[in-house]
Amino acid sequence: MKVCVASPYPLSELKGNSVTTRRIVSILREGGIEARASHLYDDCPADVLISLHAVKGAPAIFDYRAKVANGLVIVLITGTDLYESLPRGSEVGNRALREADRIVVVQEAAIARLPEAFQEKAVVVPNSLDPMGIRANPVVPPFAISVVGHPRPVKRPFLTIEAVAKNPAWNDVEVWQIGEALDESSRRVAGKWAQKDPRFRWFGGLPREEALQLMAMSSLTVNSSVLEGGANAILEAMTIGVPVLASRIEGNQGLLGEGYPGYFDEGKLEQVLEAIINRRVDLKGWAHLATQRLPLFSREKESGCWLELLKDLNYQHESS
Repeated sequence: MKVCVASPYPLSELKGNSVTTRRIVSILREGGIEARASHLYDDCPADVLISLHAVKGAPAIFDYRAKVANGLVIVLITGTDLYESLPRGSEVGNRALREADRIVVVQEAAIARLPEAFQEKAVVVPNSLDPMGIRANPVVPPFAISVVGHPRPVKRPFLTIEAVAKNPAWNDVEVWQIGEALDESSRRVAGKWAQKDPRFRWFGGLPREEALQLMAMSSLTVNSSVLEGGANAILEAMTIGVPVLASRIEGNQGLLGEGYPGYFDEGKLEQVLEAIINRRVDLKGWAHLATQRLPLFSREKESGCWLELLKDLNYQHESS
């Protein structure tokens, strides 16, 4: 079996999709499958196309369908698909899902978010991480809050510095923004914050290992997204042992668990940060709770799910 794992973005870009694409290829190769990564569909022979994104990956899906008559298509749904494009009735997204033989989501709750006509095609394959030896080692002072991810509106990347800026007495607090701005507006805002408040440090785009080393040096990481399918940055923090403060959205709860105490509700980030900074919160306890959930996102579990999916899909295809 030959498998092409297609990212809607160039593989050289420092984005979560590139990380995910390379990880899936590595998992499949370990399982004895001839797999490769590509930007969209690369026209090389493939029995199966795994496309990241329904909407952004649609060109790869349509191109593959046109060129490989008997090929199989798996669509790996993202948070942008689930919580933005598909609820708005994206025709391109719906066309892509009609072409799919299987639809992969990273958590059970996401199946109900799919259009009802496609839910029976859905299977759960949880995310995992490539092995890494980085461990939490916070540098104090300052009390560093890392915000990891390429700044763009859906991430609300500057919510943390906005909350910190309202409290000039938090002298030993710094916000470490890690990620390359993907639009000019985010780039301008990051530059303005860097000039306006010395507690804000923007590191821009960094190689993944450098970004994780920096996160490991922070006392807390914040994910303030409006929507997420399942953020790599949260899984990375869980694995490293850095406490996570996250917006109370479905994608974050799917990783950290509904009972996890480190969520903030809309408009409450400053209030929660104040409790943390004044040591009224057990951050070590948060990190411990998150670590206990890591078996749900093990490499072995993700690998088993992918290999079982391909085996099942191939069996049904040969039997039809």
